[in-house]
Amino acid sequence: MPKFKYIKEHLFQILAVFTIGFPFVGYKILAGVVIHRLYDNAAADIIALLFVVWGLIDLMLNAICLHAVCCRGHTHYPFCLLSVMARRHSVLSKWEDSGDALDVMLSFCIVAWIVGQGLFGFMDGAQVKIWNICTVVNVLGAGISRLGATITSKAAQKSS
Repeated sequence: MPKFKYIKEHLFQILAVFTIGFPFVGYKILAGVVIHRLYDNAAADIIALLFVVWGLIDLMLNAICLHAVCCRGHTHYPFCLLSVMARRHSVLSKWEDSGDALDVMLSFCIVAWIVGQGLFGFMDGAQVKIWNICTVVNVLGAGISRLGATITSKAAQKSS
């Protein structure tokens, strides 16, 4: 069962799962759908499947992270597949958040590609709605994240 104590202590990390992790899952899965519909060949189908699997793995990792934080207060679980891979990479493991940073960059590249190329026509109405929900939640999450960083920074300054 979720514990209020852990939720209160790690509220901004929990919000990050909902406003960054889950929207990025949506972008990856929907990019797979678009690739499948945009290109008519076996290579594109494989790439589309890889995007969908990548999104589903990230969905699972975000759910595990959310459970670990809310129910046990553990904050060391990775949010995404690239974070797991970076931790095992000889060079990338030198930087603590390199996998998360790569995931953010690639997710925003997906958004830029879909929006810049006007590929919403390759999604059905429900998929466009999901995309829009992901985008609104993600944009609000950026504001929440910035506000959270300011609040925690000010709290840290007052306690020292």
